Amino acid sequence: MKEEKIDIETAEKEFDRFGEGMDLDFDIGKMDDEDKNAFNKHKNRIISSIQKGHLVINQNDEAEYTPFRPGSKHKEAIIFHERTGASLMAQDGKKKNADVAKTYAVMGDMCKVAPKVFAGLAGADIKTCEAIFALLMD
Repeated sequence: MKEEKIDIETAEKEFDRFGEGMDLDFDIGKMDDEDKNAFNKHKNRIISSIQKGHLVINQNDEAEYTPFRPGSKHKEAIIFHERTGASLMAQDGKKKNADVAKTYAVMGDMCKVAPKVFAGLAGADIKTCEAIFALLMD
């Protein structure tokens, strides 16, 4: 197990700052059990990544993730900006059942990188990016 660079309390505060800055609703009292489970799974993955130093919340309250897995092709930081209407439009023109391609197109638009960046991420790298994306899209 890798040593944590940031303590849990600081990581949780950073997670909350991300939620506030992106105007996300983290009120689990309003969630059903399925939503609570999904939220907690994403939150735990994000907090763990913050603790390990792979994810920082930048001065604009955006999640900035740096891939670290050896199998990941992309190694530079990926910044998750707030989604816009254009972000959702990025999936237009994708085939009807190409759900992953649509997701990565939206992620690419939000992060200002090519969708293939996400296709080239491995293990915890893609899982963390997908967790950030899920919270931003809710």
